[in-house]
Amino acid sequence: MSWGIKITALYLGFVAIILTLVFTCFRHKTELESKDYYAKELKFQDQIDARSNADRLAVPIEYIIRDRSVEIILPKEVLSPDVKGNIEFIRPSDATKDKRIPLLTDEGGIQMINPGFIKGVYKMQISFRSKGKNYFKEAIINFN
Repeated sequence: MSWGIKITALYLGFVAIILTLVFTCFRHKTELESKDYYAKELKFQDQIDARSNADRLAVPIEYIIRDRSVEIILPKEVLSPDVKGNIEFIRPSDATKDKRIPLLTDEGGIQMINPGFIKGVYKMQISFRSKGKNYFKEAIINFN
């Protein structure tokens, strides 16, 4: 075998590897955490203030994981008839499995959530407004 054939074979092998990598990269699905990621970034200071309000509560916002459901417990000091908010469960690996649930607590400040979670990791974000203040809590949840 001559040098020309060896160099051509090496070059064609390199081109094949590069093309395989390019096609693999283009087929890879890349998603942002949310569709309005950049708009949320502009309002990030509001989230920092809400997190600070939640950290200053005498009794923290709690959650309990049971099987594939979550129980959210709000402290009594934030309970009022005007509590409005959302609970988001963000699945980092697949945005189609994200869930957004309105915050609806009973008179004891408890909400049970069982939206049929599948096995895996979720980022839970609790955000609500009560008595004129915003509150925010974030946690990583792993459903087995």
